[in-house]
Amino acid sequence: MIKLIIFDLDGLLVDSQSLQYEAYGKVFSQYGEPISRQDWIDHWIHGPGGPKAWIENRNLDLDYQKIRAEKKVIYEDLIQSKMKLKPGAKELVNLLYKKFPLVVASASRIESIELSLERFNLKDKFEHLISDIDMERGKPHPDVFLHAAKIMKVEPEDCLVFEDSSAGLQAAKSAGMKCIVCPDNFEDSNIGRYGAADKIVKQLNEVNLDTIKSL
Repeated sequence: MIKLIIFDLDGLLVDSQSLQYEAYGKVFSQYGEPISRQDWIDHWIHGPGGPKAWIENRNLDLDYQKIRAEKKVIYEDLIQSKMKLKPGAKELVNLLYKKFPLVVASASRIESIELSLERFNLKDKFEHLISDIDMERGKPHPDVFLHAAKIMKVEPEDCLVFEDSSAGLQAAKSAGMKCIVCPDNFEDSNIGRYGAADKIVKQLNEVNLDTIKSL
C-alpha cells in the first residue's frame, strides 16, 4: 500500500531542463568548455549529473563550487522569468495533497527547489524538500529516496516515486520503491530505457487515485 509519494522536480514538476542547460551552458562556455545538448541529456539527465562529476570525468581545471555559484545567479533569474509548470503538475499535486504525505527529492540545490515551488505556490504542499547535493551519492544511487523514506518513517516498499529520467527511475527501483515515469520532452526519449517503471505516462494528468491504488 502506498503511504508516501516522492516527487522529482526538474523535468517532472517544472519544465526546467532547458533552463538548467542554458544556465550551466553559459557558465561553462565562459571558461571555453561548452556543453552540447547531447552532453546534457547523457550526463546531466540520465547520468550522474552535477558540475563536480562533469569536471572530474573530463579532467577540467575548474572549481565546481565556483561553477555552481555562478550558475546559481543565472538560473535563479531564469526561474523567475522563464520557468513553467509541466502539464498536469499542479493538478496532480493538489489531487494528492492531504491524501498522502508528499515530499520532493531532487538533485537541485535546496534554494532552487524552494524558489521553483514558491513561484507556483506549491511549496506548502510538501512536508519535506530534500536535495541530494550534499549527499555522498546522488541519483542513480537510491540515497536521496531512502533518506526521504527514513525521515517520513515509511518503509521503502510503501513509497511511490514520480520521475522523468532513467537515472531517477534506477534510483527509485534500487531503493525498492514503486515508480511512475513521465519522460521529459527536452529530448526525443527512448521509451525502452524506462522498462523497469511500474507505469509510464506522457503527462502527469494521466495519473489519478485509481492509478496509484492499482500499484
